[in-house]
Amino acid sequence: MTANKTRKSLPMFWILLLGSMPILAFMLWLQPERAPLDQKTLPWNAYYDDSGQLHALGLQIGKSTLQDAVDLYGKDVEVKLFSEADESNKSVEAFFPVMYIGSIKAGLALRLNASVEHIEQAYSKGKKTQLTSSGAREVELYSEEVKSFLNSTIHSVTLVPRKNLDQVSISKRFGEPDRKIKQDDGLEHWFFNKLGLEMIIDPEGPEALQYVQSPA
Repeated sequence: MTANKTRKSLPMFWILLLGSMPILAFMLWLQPERAPLDQKTLPWNAYYDDSGQLHALGLQIGKSTLQDAVDLYGKDVEVKLFSEADESNKSVEAFFPVMYIGSIKAGLALRLNASVEHIEQAYSKGKKTQLTSSGAREVELYSEEVKSFLNSTIHSVTLVPRKNLDQVSISKRFGEPDRKIKQDDGLEHWFFNKLGLEMIIDPEGPEALQYVQSPA
């Protein structure tokens, strides 16, 4: 059994990224492509295959591992554990502060599948624990514990482009959403069913593009 199988909340790394907005300049940096780009890895080209498996950003949600993401997007990755202030609802997340899909510069947060036992063991061996601005606990891990999660599969992927997307760009690239819902966080959530995508629209910060495998 995985510790976060049924939760679809946004990764803590995304929330922390919003908190660092005054420091970061969220601008698109066009970097020359160093290898031919597979068009299927572009955010608007996510798709479900014939077996119902979601493919997004070059990864198979629910099947690809953290190691697969590292092989694709580089070794500059942080892996941390998060929990509520009372140490409940523990989860493991990985974050690529800077990654590129072609010329798109973005941050990438992954929520990983891991057993309760695995997470509890790593939590107890944490290198350092601190409270986030939201009151959650953030646990930094030693390198050996980080390595132990490399074979963990990916539960969800959240892409945070460094350049804000306007509605014209969204419509042109992603099409029209199947539904729009304003949720408890006060933000609009746009759902693109064929892409397995939930897009969170934040007028004061970058959009977040979250891909989650639909239940069978």
